[in-house]
Amino acid sequence: MARLAVEDFSGTPLSLVYIAGNVPDAEQAERVLTEQGIDYALRLEPFRKDTLLGTILGGTYMGLFFSVAKSERWRSLEALEAEGLTDTLIPDDEDMERYGP
Repeated sequence: MARLAVEDFSGTPLSLVYIAGNVPDAEQAERVLTEQGIDYALRLEPFRKDTLLGTILGGTYMGLFFSVAKSERWRSLEALEAEGLTDTLIPDDEDMERYGP
């Protein structure tokens, strides 16, 4: 299990689980997913990050987007969270029930 191109998922629905905003976080996320045997796809694109202080520390940054097969979503989120990669975990509606308000 490792990094794959989006096309290699052959029509399998993908789910965005993490956005790495720097190289160390990207390397750690790749290590975590690889060690867990989870296939993932990457894409580099801009993302907006807002902070409690508004735009002073927030803004638009380049990030590495990690997507996994939807069936691996929960396991991926749990593995990333266990390694402290929580800053840009991507919740969806189902996750809101798990993490609560």
